[in-house]
Amino acid sequence: MKEYKAGIYLRLSKEDDNPNNSISAQRDIILNYARKNNFNVVKEYIDNGWSGILDSRPALNEMIFDILKSKIDMLIVKDLSRLTRDKNKTGYYTEVFFPDNDVRFIAINDFIDSGERYEIDDTIMLKGIINQSYLKDVSKKIKSVIKSKKEEGKFVQHCTPYGYKKDEQDKYKLIIDNNVVDNVRLIFKMYLEGYSQGQIAKELTKRKIDTPKKYKGQKVKVNEWRNDTVGRILKDPSYIGALVLNKFETDYITKKTKKTPRKDWIIKEDTHEAIIDKETFYKVQEMLKSKYYKPKQEYKYLLKDLVFCKECGSRMQYKSRARTKIHNKRLANPQKCWYYKCRMVYRFPSICDKGYTISEKVLNNIVTSTLNKKLSVFNFEEKLEKVIAEYKKNNDNYKMQLKLQNQKLKLENDIRILYNKKLEQNINIEEFKNQYATLKSKEKEIENKIEELKEENKDKISIEKLVSIVKEFKTAENFDNNIMKQLINRIEIGEDKTVSIIFNF
Repeated sequence: MKEYKAGIYLRLSKEDDNPNNSISAQRDIILNYARKNNFNVVKEYIDNGWSGILDSRPALNEMIFDILKSKIDMLIVKDLSRLTRDKNKTGYYTEVFFPDNDVRFIAINDFIDSGERYEIDDTIMLKGIINQSYLKDVSKKIKSVIKSKKEEGKFVQHCTPYGYKKDEQDKYKLIIDNNVVDNVRLIFKMYLEGYSQGQIAKELTKRKIDTPKKYKGQKVKVNEWRNDTVGRILKDPSYIGALVLNKFETDYITKKTKKTPRKDWIIKEDTHEAIIDKETFYKVQEMLKSKYYKPKQEYKYLLKDLVFCKECGSRMQYKSRARTKIHNKRLANPQKCWYYKCRMVYRFPSICDKGYTISEKVLNNIVTSTLNKKLSVFNFEEKLEKVIAEYKKNNDNYKMQLKLQNQKLKLENDIRILYNKKLEQNINIEEFKNQYATLKSKEKEIENKIEELKEENKDKISIEKLVSIVKEFKTAENFDNNIMKQLINRIEIGEDKTVSIIFNF
């Protein structure tokens, strides 16, 4: 019998309160199974608090790396859902990754053991589909429960607004935090007196008042207030005793949270004690609106999100100024000039006080010139085949076409087998006709689906279009910010306007 080096994988999501799924319960089940079967467990991988739908998890990533390095050749889990709840990933792991790397896979409670010949039946894919459906159902239920509690005026978010804390007697109720409530009142008072958000932030830092993150025990690089932190407090309806519904939208499958547009917010008033009276709050909102300027047309600059300060590593701010002189000669009409400057010099001078700057025009010339030189020696023809293969791999329409083509080949093979059965007189003519008609009907159905997918894909990017896009790179013409981001990882500006470009190819 082969001596296996077994790894065990344990996972528990934050929402899972089933004691049978606890890390210790999973460990006991797996180790008992390993002892009974004389499997040698060499390593344990634990993802505690991670969803099974996520592709990337710390312990899972480590396990995959160890498999690639042949540190383990057997993987044991309590059940398939511990490994993944994504039906596509289920198929990939069990049908491709584990067999390709000579890994024997065992899911104890699902009675799955790939064995030494890696023969895993279709029940695994079915279980993967069930697991993902279960997770979607759980997500819907969580959203429904949270929405219902919010509509009742209950506070269900993890983090409380600065100046409030959760009532120890009622975890769904906000009460005033007397330790910092005066700081909130000071922010509103100063703004009404004419201080800017930046001036208020500097004053709070000068008084050595902890920032909201620092006060709540979170790790911060520097304990200095920022303009946007002050701005968020000034705009938050929580301070007039109102609860904001639908401010954030959470996907409980991917665990990602995103902000919803302010117009979609629902304000439920008088849910908790106010810190700021309504008259003061709405007066501040009017002042904020009067100072907010929205340009008629957003200028999408070429190197957006790509320019960083070499000193501190932070993204440089895109700014403009009015130019009144050229070579000491005053201009009749001031010209608007755009440039990049390290934003940390304003926000946290203790982190970076260099204030490196560079003109947008100068930087664009340097970058496009360097890019042209690099592209001119890049062998696009050699790489184009890989690009097309990658596109096909990630295109759902193409993948479905490929899947259907494989099904069609299987049907053609079934028809050949049917002919042989007829020739060998294993079936009579009537049975042959019935089965043949069924197979040909399925084949026609698949052909129709393939044609539908091809038609549907006409409006989307085609391989020919992809080829033309890649070839455009050779000439470095019509570059925009999206293309720049595909070609360039980052641009760093150093002392004396030195420019370092890190490419993606």
